[in-house]
Amino acid sequence: MRFNQFSYISSSIQEAEAELQELGFSVSLKKSNKDNLESFLRKAFFHYRDTDIPLSNWIADLETDLLSFFQSDKPLTEEIFYTVALQLLDFVPHVDFEEVTDFLEQTNFPIQFRAEEFLLNLHQLLATRQKTGMTLIDKLISQGLIPVDNHYNYFNGKSLATFDTNQNIREVVYVETSLDSDGDDKRDLIRVHILRPQADQLLPTTMTASPYHQGTNPVANDKKMHTMEGQLAVKTAGQIEVEVKPIPQVSYDKSSVPQETSNETFTHIANYSLNDYLLARGFANIYVSGLGTLASEGFMTSGDYQQINAFRAVIDWLNGRAVAYTSPKRNSQVLADWASGKVVTTGISYLGTMSNGLATTAVDGLEVIIAEAGISSWYDYYRENGLISSPGGYPGEDLDVLTEYTYSRNLLGGEYLRSNQDYQNFLKQMSQELERAKGDYNQFWQDRNYVSHAKEVRAEVVLTHGSQDWNVKPLHAYQFFQALPDNLNKHLFFHNGMHVYMNNWQSIDFRESMNALLSQKLLGQGRDFQLPRIIWQDNSQDQAWQSLENFGGAHYLALNLGQEQAVVNNHYQQEDFDRYAKDFKIFKAQLFEDKANQVTLDLTLDKDLLLNGRPHLNLRVKSSINKGILSAQLLDVGPKKRYKDVPTTKVALGIDNGRNYIRENCLELPFVQTPYRVISKAVLNLQNRHSLMTIEEVEANQWMTLQLDLQPSIYRLFKGDQLRLILYTTDFEHTIRDNSNYQLTVDLNQSQLLLPYD
Repeated sequence: MRFNQFSYISSSIQEAEAELQELGFSVSLKKSNKDNLESFLRKAFFHYRDTDIPLSNWIADLETDLLSFFQSDKPLTEEIFYTVALQLLDFVPHVDFEEVTDFLEQTNFPIQFRAEEFLLNLHQLLATRQKTGMTLIDKLISQGLIPVDNHYNYFNGKSLATFDTNQNIREVVYVETSLDSDGDDKRDLIRVHILRPQADQLLPTTMTASPYHQGTNPVANDKKMHTMEGQLAVKTAGQIEVEVKPIPQVSYDKSSVPQETSNETFTHIANYSLNDYLLARGFANIYVSGLGTLASEGFMTSGDYQQINAFRAVIDWLNGRAVAYTSPKRNSQVLADWASGKVVTTGISYLGTMSNGLATTAVDGLEVIIAEAGISSWYDYYRENGLISSPGGYPGEDLDVLTEYTYSRNLLGGEYLRSNQDYQNFLKQMSQELERAKGDYNQFWQDRNYVSHAKEVRAEVVLTHGSQDWNVKPLHAYQFFQALPDNLNKHLFFHNGMHVYMNNWQSIDFRESMNALLSQKLLGQGRDFQLPRIIWQDNSQDQAWQSLENFGGAHYLALNLGQEQAVVNNHYQQEDFDRYAKDFKIFKAQLFEDKANQVTLDLTLDKDLLLNGRPHLNLRVKSSINKGILSAQLLDVGPKKRYKDVPTTKVALGIDNGRNYIRENCLELPFVQTPYRVISKAVLNLQNRHSLMTIEEVEANQWMTLQLDLQPSIYRLFKGDQLRLILYTTDFEHTIRDNSNYQLTVDLNQSQLLLPYD
């Protein structure tokens, strides 16, 4: 394990003393350090009536057990403190460590021994993660260090798990939106699941907006899936123009029906463990599926501001501005009289996407968004540079396919009878508007571009994203982060995984950092907590995280591509084409082994480099016909240790999210020997070689210049590292599979790869 501590808030020694005493630790500035350590340990062993027993089983050094040490005149040394601290954090002498000093260095241990301010050492130790993935204080609280009282208790600016999760209130309400998306002359109701602790004070809310929450329709999804095989269209040259429309305003009707408590409950929900963690610390959890989902009204409008404003209505209800009903009959209303009105949104993928969209509405009450791997522009999810570009792992999917998948309203037979025909007409119109044949940007996609409205964001923003996420590609986090106001508190956790959560990883205190931030923003804790702007997982070391100020370097290292001309053939023999089309993973494997139709260029770095931002290609190319696809991938090649992109279990069920409440595995990305790693990639329609908004003709056998920005990344490279640039045409995972017989020629002598760095 390696420590990376971003959640600890520096304290004065007087604050440390007071907080330790409030937890029941009999420490004092008047006592000796040795006496304070003994008092601290005996309290930490509160499960024992006779604390001599655990003290005798732990060691002070390699020759002395702890009980003997406290009974002796032996002084407390730095080494003894560290030996004890490591045991408190679940490290085992002679198993995990022998030499304390070496182990501290290897693990990047965050605590610096200070004899003159020893209580600060004990204070920080409580806030430090154990090997199991929990902080020491969270572990002790989960075991019952202090009573559950359904009130807020804090340590180091973070809320503790003192809310009883065995007595949660579960209720369902139906929030009335400002919309009539299905055209039935009634404002759409959306169903909301509420899970909250019993409390006599107003609670902040953790809101997860997920169209998947109440089920999906995979059968309809599969029927709607598009074929990827076909001919790349030749587009008419011209300029694309769109309008950046203002975000639609909302207004709500008042209701005169009687007020009642909710009369519908539930048992299980598809929960998110970060929400579980916050629930035990005094945050109500609400899960909202939105328009067109099971037991809600309206149509699934998929990413536009109708869908966003429907979710906004829930925040407005929590703040008393919108109405919720006890049932779809609308004959009684229910108030959010338990809510403080302060909201944080959570969740990954579509869930993080809705967080991004909600933030741009600047709705009052939305204090923080935690948007994990969220889409910031739907065009960049299903299109790229004038091409159809399926999200990684899902060839043939498009927004109308996702609409079918998430329109769970049709899973209710009665709803199917009443509304399916109107919905199918709506879906047909959507399929026309997204213009799949061309792959061009248009007003449909502009209306689903949150980057255009990023300057309106007022909430604090936390983004997480993986460098290996080829589903929601890193561009989404990069462009949204860049577009946010400069004076906004904004943060990015950039890891080396794919499309995954990171709240339960061993090496990074993400969960605790969110607790500190939310306790400050939603619970009014006055502690001075500041996250770095960018926290990124250093690809060159196991479990190493660093901080940066900017995502995107101000300088470029230019690498020339060669002296000759290189040719890429697009056409494959039918047997190979069919094999790649059947399983794109075979194509990718052969591409990385230089066995597909490709140009492979190996470039050796002559200096250390922290790549930060979007690699850029300046190319001189020609096509043998009047169209063409250019695809590019940039790899770090050669045997060395790199991160795998999916986390694995380090400690099974090591994390308790409350008090024996929904335990989960402690995970981490493996750091193993690999032959290569994809750094970045991109695809381009040659007709959009200079701009997404400009369509140009391609003249056969005529040289063209083009500029291509690849996906952004943060990636550490060293002198002597070998980069591999692969240039090819059809990408069987992402692009249309056009097997036309044409060639691209690249003039390497007049082409460059530019690598951004600070």
